Amino acid sequence: MRLRRTLSALLALALLPGGVATAAPGDAARAAYRTPLSSVCPNPLIVQLDWLPQAEHGGLFQLIGGGGRAAQGRYEGPLGATGITLKLLVGGKGIGLGDGETSLSSLYMGNSRAGVRPHLALVDQDSAFVFSRRFPATGVVAMLDKSPMGLFWDRATYPRGFHSVADLRAFAASGRGKMYISTTRRTFGRYLVGQGIPRDAFVEGYGGDGENFVLNRGRWLNQGSLTSEGYQFAHGRRWSKPVDFLLLSDMGYPLYPGMVSVATGRMAALAPCLQRLVPLLQRAQVDYVRHPAEVNATIVRFNDGGFSAPWWHTSRELLDAAVDVSLRRGIVGNGPNATLGDFDPRRSALLLARLRPVLDIRAKPGVRTGDVATNRFLDPRIGLR
Repeated sequence: MRLRRTLSALLALALLPGGVATAAPGDAARAAYRTPLSSVCPNPLIVQLDWLPQAEHGGLFQLIGGGGRAAQGRYEGPLGATGITLKLLVGGKGIGLGDGETSLSSLYMGNSRAGVRPHLALVDQDSAFVFSRRFPATGVVAMLDKSPMGLFWDRATYPRGFHSVADLRAFAASGRGKMYISTTRRTFGRYLVGQGIPRDAFVEGYGGDGENFVLNRGRWLNQGSLTSEGYQFAHGRRWSKPVDFLLLSDMGYPLYPGMVSVATGRMAALAPCLQRLVPLLQRAQVDYVRHPAEVNATIVRFNDGGFSAPWWHTSRELLDAAVDVSLRRGIVGNGPNATLGDFDPRRSALLLARLRPVLDIRAKPGVRTGDVATNRFLDPRIGLR
C-alpha cells in the first residue's frame, strides 16, 4: 500500500530535464485544502480584497495557488480540492472598487466595477466599529495579527528611534520636522491628535508617496507600510538607506487590519460554510508564510500582467522581504491562545475605547467588541509553532 501511494505521488509530478520533479501550479493547494465545501458554501465564493494584491493577501491566494485564472480586477480558481471556486476581487477606491466604495460597503452595496456583491471582505477593525450601524460586519478570522501601517524614519537621522506616542510628542515639540500622514480627521491620525500631539505637527495628504520624506532629507516622519515602504525606501525610492517603523500597535492603536468579514445580517446563512472555511483560511496563512514561493510568483505575475493597476508592481524581492518582516515583527502571528487568527477581546476593547469619543450616527448605539469580531469558527489547534 505504501509503495502504491508513493508511485501515485510520483506520477502526479512532472519531470524536468535532469530528472528533477516539480509540482504543477495549484497542486499544493489541491493537496492541502480538501474539506468539502460544495454543499455548504456559495459557488463561486467571492472575497473582496481591501487593496491591490500584495503579501498581506498571500493566505487567500494560497487557497488557489498558481493554477488560477487572472482577469482584470480578479483572480479565481479552484479552492484547493474543496469542490468550489474562489474568486478574489482586487480593492482600492476607483481601481478595484467604484469611486466612493470600500471593501466594507461592498458587503452591502456590492462592487460596482465587478457587478457582484461579495460574500466576504477584508475590513479594518476600526472601520467596523465606526460603521457598525451603517454597514454592520463581523470579522471571522484575523489573517494579520498586527497592522503593518505606521510611521517610518531614517535610521541615520534618528538613531535612537521612536518607540511610543510620548516619543512622537517630544518630536513634535522639538520642531525638527513634520509627520506626513493621510489625515488627522479619522482613524489613527485623529487618535494621535487626541493624545496631545498638536495638529500643526502633521502634514496631511499621504497617499503612498514619500516625496516629503525625501525632499526634507529624512528629517520628516512618513506614514507607510512596513511590508512595502520598509523595503522600498531601503532599496530605492530615491533614498536607498535603512528606515525603521513605529507601528500603530506601538502607538496604542491596536486594530486588527483586514479582518476576513461577513455582513452581520448574513452570518446565520453563511455559518455552515464558515464553520468549514475558516480553518482552511487559518491553515492557508500558516502555509503561505512557511512556503511563500508559489504564491509570491503568482502575485508578481498578476500585478505585472496589468490585472490590478498599471502603476502597481510587487517584485519577488519585495514580497519575500514582506513575509520575512511580517514574521519578525509579528504582523502575522498567533493570537492570545497560540491560535492564528483569533481576536483578543482586551485588544478589541482598547481600540473601541480609543474610538468611542468620535463615534457618531454611523455606529451602532452601544456597540461592543463582539459585534465586530468572533472566534466562533476558528480551529484553536492551528497556529504558528
